[in-house]
Amino acid sequence: MRYLAAFLVLGTLTVAAAPAHAVMIGGEVYGSFNTYAMGDWNDIIDEANAAGASIDNINNGISGGIGGRIWTGPNVMLAVAWEPLFASTEGSGAEVKLNGNSFVATIAYMVPVGTNARYGVGAGGGFYMLNGELIDTGSTFELEGSTVGFHVLGLAEWTVSPGFGITAGAGYRGAKISDTELEGQSQDPEFETDYSGVTGRVGVVFYLPNSN
Repeated sequence: MRYLAAFLVLGTLTVAAAPAHAVMIGGEVYGSFNTYAMGDWNDIIDEANAAGASIDNINNGISGGIGGRIWTGPNVMLAVAWEPLFASTEGSGAEVKLNGNSFVATIAYMVPVGTNARYGVGAGGGFYMLNGELIDTGSTFELEGSTVGFHVLGLAEWTVSPGFGITAGAGYRGAKISDTELEGQSQDPEFETDYSGVTGRVGVVFYLPNSN
């Protein structure tokens, strides 16, 4: 969690150093599609299927997020967001829920193109938490774990009207929980829950009327 706090402090210092008239503050809501690695989990699922079960691998999930963004000038944008992560599968009397939460911070360099568009690249880090369940033959086992991850994104924003725009992004996330806990206990050998993969999103942003 201290890594995310460091990103937030960095963003605050950058905003404080920028001229007041250059700062633009807004809130964003977006929908996303994520792919996940989940190698250890899919290996277990493959073994169960080889023994006669019928369970799909965990490869992707649809989600969404909410966050805030600050423009310190025409080119530099700082953003923070919370996004729940949904990754689950079920079959043959078993259900695996690897749902989690991500809290991320991003710094981006954007280039204005024309009067209504900005395009650029961003990178950042975040804190990822697993809050999942393993349900088998009526018994439920809690799954927990956490990690610090990173991401790189290509970003775009299109102004639709004053104070309102459409956002988009696509890139890669690295977020591997190497020590997945079952009922509060680490496994031996350690068992990974891997949220790493390609991510893409589309959203809308609203800016405060007096923030520029």
